[in-house]
Amino acid sequence: MSDKKAIIKYFGFGTNKDLAMMQHIVGRDGIKGVPGRLIGYEICIQKAKHMRTLIPPTSPAPKTPRELITNNWYADFPMFVSRPNPLGIAYGTIWYLTPDELDLVRNWEAVDFGVQDDAYGWALDDNGELHQIITQSFVRPEPVEIDQVIEGSDYEPYIEDKQAMLDKADLLRKEYLAERSS
Repeated sequence: MSDKKAIIKYFGFGTNKDLAMMQHIVGRDGIKGVPGRLIGYEICIQKAKHMRTLIPPTSPAPKTPRELITNNWYADFPMFVSRPNPLGIAYGTIWYLTPDELDLVRNWEAVDFGVQDDAYGWALDDNGELHQIITQSFVRPEPVEIDQVIEGSDYEPYIEDKQAMLDKADLLRKEYLAERSS
């Protein structure tokens, strides 16, 4: 069991910059978060048909990232992703999470399935304070096809139906917690 008092700073972008989404992913209200800018990364949209097709050794099931997303959504499902860019700035939210909550976020982001990888970096909040964070990005050196690069802070966090996304987050959280307790 993890240290319940430990706090991990997680940088959420796309739907994960939104308080409602984070509440549904981790299953609690009152999550602390501040607007931030992640240095050295850019936010992109990638459609499921362009997702990775290799099954990483960490995968809990014999499914490629593309199969996982298309089976749960559809072939052209658009998803926010990030990738390193030395000149990039990604806009989102710096969340203060427990280790168990970070596990729920990693599950939502299908990190073990290889959809994206854990990535570490530095984010600046609106007060100019620098925070060491964990997020998801493409880290493995393989070609990644991107459909669109998102610039600026005023992007819409939901590129799909918001309620459908929140409902799916609730479902995946409950399934994950049930699997862990069995």
